[in-house]
Amino acid sequence: MKKVLILITLIMTCALAFSLTLSFSVNPSGWSKDSGANDTAPFLEAGVPAMNYLPVRVLIPFGERVENIQVILSEPEIQRKQQVLDFVRKVQIISQPQPDTTVPKPEIWNKDALFPAEDYKFLGTQMFCGFQIAMIDIYPWKYNPVQKTIFVSKNVTLQIETSWDDELAEHSANFYAPAKDYPELTRLVLNPETINSYQNAISYRTHQPQSRLIDLSVPKKMIIITNSTSASYFQNYIDWQNTRNISTGIYLITDIYNSYVGADNAEKIRNFISDAYQTWSSTSTPLEYVILGGDDEIIPDRGCFCEVGETVDFRIPTDIYYSNLDGNWNADGDQIWGESDDIVDLIPEVHLGRFPAETANEFGNMTRKIQYYVNNDTYSNNLAIMFGENLNNNPLTWGGDYKDDVATHIPDDYILSTMYQRDGTFSSIGVWNALNDGANVMNHMGHSNETSLLGQGTGSVEQLQNTEYGFLYTQGCYPAAFDQRTSGDGESIGEHLVTTSGGLFSFIGNTRYGWYMPGSINGPSQFYDRQFFIGLYEANQPNLGKALTYSRLQNVNAAMDNDVMRWCYYEMVLFGDPTIEVKLPDPALPFLTLEGYTISDADGDGDGSFNPGEILRIYPVIKNSPEAGTAYNISVTLENLPQGIILLDGPQVIPQLLPGESCDSSFYFRIQLPQDITYGTYYLKILLDSSHPITGLSTGIRKFNLSFEITMVDGNFPWDCQIHTKSAPIVYDLNNDGTLDILYLNTLGQAHYINNNGEEFGGFTASPQQDIMRSSAMADLTGDGSPEIVYSSRTGKINAVTLDGTTVFSYDTGKQLIFTPVIATLDHSGMDKVIAHSLNGYVYAVNSDGSLCSGFPVNLGSSIVTEIAAADINQDGLMEIIIGCQNGTLHILNASGEELPEFPINIGEIINGSPTVLDNGNLVFGTNNRMLLISSSGEILVNKPIVAAMASGPVVANISGDRELEIVFVTINGMLYAVDQNGNDINGFPVNVNDNFNAPPLIVNLDEDIQPEILLTSYQNSLYIYNNNGTILSGYPFITSFNGCTPGTICDLDNNDMLKLVSGYSTGIVVMNLRSPETPIKPWITYRGALNRQGSFACTGYVANSDPYTTPPVNRLEQNYPNPFHQNTTISYETKKEGKVNLSIFNLRGQLVRTLQDEYIPSGKHSIVWDGKDSMGRTVADGIYLCRLKTPETILTRRMLLFK
Repeated sequence: MKKVLILITLIMTCALAFSLTLSFSVNPSGWSKDSGANDTAPFLEAGVPAMNYLPVRVLIPFGERVENIQVILSEPEIQRKQQVLDFVRKVQIISQPQPDTTVPKPEIWNKDALFPAEDYKFLGTQMFCGFQIAMIDIYPWKYNPVQKTIFVSKNVTLQIETSWDDELAEHSANFYAPAKDYPELTRLVLNPETINSYQNAISYRTHQPQSRLIDLSVPKKMIIITNSTSASYFQNYIDWQNTRNISTGIYLITDIYNSYVGADNAEKIRNFISDAYQTWSSTSTPLEYVILGGDDEIIPDRGCFCEVGETVDFRIPTDIYYSNLDGNWNADGDQIWGESDDIVDLIPEVHLGRFPAETANEFGNMTRKIQYYVNNDTYSNNLAIMFGENLNNNPLTWGGDYKDDVATHIPDDYILSTMYQRDGTFSSIGVWNALNDGANVMNHMGHSNETSLLGQGTGSVEQLQNTEYGFLYTQGCYPAAFDQRTSGDGESIGEHLVTTSGGLFSFIGNTRYGWYMPGSINGPSQFYDRQFFIGLYEANQPNLGKALTYSRLQNVNAAMDNDVMRWCYYEMVLFGDPTIEVKLPDPALPFLTLEGYTISDADGDGDGSFNPGEILRIYPVIKNSPEAGTAYNISVTLENLPQGIILLDGPQVIPQLLPGESCDSSFYFRIQLPQDITYGTYYLKILLDSSHPITGLSTGIRKFNLSFEITMVDGNFPWDCQIHTKSAPIVYDLNNDGTLDILYLNTLGQAHYINNNGEEFGGFTASPQQDIMRSSAMADLTGDGSPEIVYSSRTGKINAVTLDGTTVFSYDTGKQLIFTPVIATLDHSGMDKVIAHSLNGYVYAVNSDGSLCSGFPVNLGSSIVTEIAAADINQDGLMEIIIGCQNGTLHILNASGEELPEFPINIGEIINGSPTVLDNGNLVFGTNNRMLLISSSGEILVNKPIVAAMASGPVVANISGDRELEIVFVTINGMLYAVDQNGNDINGFPVNVNDNFNAPPLIVNLDEDIQPEILLTSYQNSLYIYNNNGTILSGYPFITSFNGCTPGTICDLDNNDMLKLVSGYSTGIVVMNLRSPETPIKPWITYRGALNRQGSFACTGYVANSDPYTTPPVNRLEQNYPNPFHQNTTISYETKKEGKVNLSIFNLRGQLVRTLQDEYIPSGKHSIVWDGKDSMGRTVADGIYLCRLKTPETILTRRMLLFK
């Protein structure tokens, strides 16, 4: 709008009436949101054409009452033809997005007429500090939707007739403050010259203080209202404000309640503020600011009525009730305040904030953070962050678009960053880190409620530890709902953000719903947000209270005429001090960041894995932002070192970093790890500070987290493919390069080959797509010397493929196969068969050519919910198939599908613990609450109660050293059992592990004794290892969160004589360094005992077994046995290929004692006895000796202890 003529005609008539005439021109393109016109506003009524109108405010001369208003528009002219306008969408609650169903209003869009039909709308008058303002909406732009034509009336004339009113003159005079210059009024009205008519208002003043609380001789620029308990918390703050020339007084609510009348305590407080304002308005220090010193339990909220369509709230907490002082809020005198016909006073006389605190600590945090913000010029001065979330998907609406609009009003000198869901940069942890780092200016558009905001909850914001503080303006729903009836004792998240030790120094948000417009940035809450930042940076309203008042004043016309704009007008609240000015950027300030860091054990063993006792080097990459000033005297410090870790280098100084420059790559700290440090992730902080180039003061300490891991997880893993698996990884030399690899088979039938460095190098994809619910098996089905991979699927297929994925056979059962196939020799052909079983009780045996074996399938007449086993039960040299059924029957089938004599037997309840076969042919399995041991003839030997069902099934091993196998299993709820074959618990068992399990144990020796340990992996792949007496192995458990464990394998994956655990999780593979040397004592190291998944002790390879696929061939040097030894000890080793082998004994000085072998030998397993004598045949002394196996590929060493 361009003012061309303001003609004020004060014509006295016989009726003492006056006339005010204003004429101005308008921007012909102002109808469009793209016109750049800042004084227009869009229509918000759903379904009408999306175009602008012109809200105007006219200052009425002092003492005059408006009698009549007329707006005269010039003749409409065609501004644009063939203009297709969109229609306005129905506004929505930000936290309750719905598909937009708005349709154009047919009574407008189908009519060959101009919209809007009227030329203007007189909204009424409002009082502002004694000034009377007429509010008028003018419609110079009109649209004919049928003709698709925009019309404009380029010239507007306003004629306002008034008459003198003594009562109005007295009211205006009592609120008029001649010492103020009213810049906000000058910007607000069309005719600021009329301000001069109020210069004589002082002669009409009649106000006198209403109580002794108000001292006319000691006026205050700001007052704080609180209770007697909290008053002392403000004393230092008041002293500080007085040093800033903001004279401040404190007043107690008990005094106010005793001195003022009102319908309730809230009205008494408002009457007191109004009294103070009117009393001091005639002085040189009129009242400008008010702080409500407490939550609503101290300073009550005023709940006001508003409705938007079907959304109604009778008590929106409305703090402007306490700042808008020269009008009414309940004209009809009922119990509902703020109704549209209550003659609500919408324009503030004072700028107001609330400290929503209750305790000394909360008040202390607020005052401390505010003072720090004002008193310090630090790096955070220059930081601004915009946060934007997704608002709607139909139509797609982004909070980032809303924030981009606001960002155009933020000065370019700020270092502005954005965190938008639209751009994939918004996350709850990212937001928390941004808040914890500290920023000056923050603005948010997205979802929230009274306990969550920005993806944060009240608990997470209480954890903020930042020492740099800024303010946040959010459009979200309910984050500032400080009223007890909504947030209760937990308080709203906006309150937590300002009362906690970290967080913010100030917060601006909504006490109820925020509102947006789908598919548009013309949301109601957006208008206030945008104008707040325009006020801060473009309208010279730099403090928070004035900027918030400015935002309301720019939208006051809309609030008078539109329910949703009134709702937003009511609910905005400032948690903080309204006097505080937002700091502008300081171009001299640096902005230091930790771009990254590396940690090296170069001063230790240099293997890249951090071990107890090592010295670590930490190389931080410190950079100064290219948008910042030069950094001087950068202090770099480490703090919060975990207990026992020693910092070997004190604080270090980098003299200077230019904008965009990083520190030298050789810059590092050293720390020493203690010898007894345990597994886990360790955290410390690096602190960066510098000196201001002008003041020499600190530019603010930035803190960054550093971490390193003393972990069992191998540094090359986890490996992840994002597709689920239920299958145990197979460990085998898949590419025949002499090192072990890992086969990961996902549920879809995609096989991934992973080397020991965690790199994928091959695999295959099943066709068609499969649905694999359990593990695969491996054996040489075809007799060609190379193994095949066998798996079954819910699609009904039993598939066998070569290592390159070539199909050997695919047998279709037509049934759902959800368990692991077994590979076993059933008949005298000597060829392995593949055995699989369906969920509904069918058992299949398939030849290597894919044909069904004679006698199969066998229908057992009951569902099968466990794995099956295969072993030579009747000692005929052939294997039988062992199956437990849901109806409680245990079956043993021969090669023809026939039951063995004495079988089946029925144990009376569901069998859900997979059967396992011991070395004596006995069978062990589980039910929901029992472990059963059955002889090969079907006799029940042990019937032992247990607390819950087994995780998969039992394993068997000699863990007690008595040469008899024990039975080991863990229940799904974490009870670990070790039981002998008489059903007795081994001493120290059972053990309550207090975790959840779905995979069976593994058994291997991991310490210096000769007895194996029990290894458990929980559902989340946490690792528990127990000794054979039920005590946990030192250093365990190792807790992880790789969800969805699949059974593991223990192996020397890297061929370095050290054991690792390879297991699967829901979408990948994790490998753990067991930090134990290779050992010959490993009776059960993979799922179901071996890759053929037979589920028997015989298949493990721990006894005589020629199956080369049970234990993949690699160079191994086993621990000598016995160890310690008295006279003789056996040294066993395995070579992966034929070649020269040197096996020698050395003492600890490195001197050769004896060469036991130095010759070419074939590949395979070998053993030799050392009799404790040197090369001269002399008995050596007691002590520790080293056994070294040297081949062209590797050198392996074991320690041996000889004592007599």
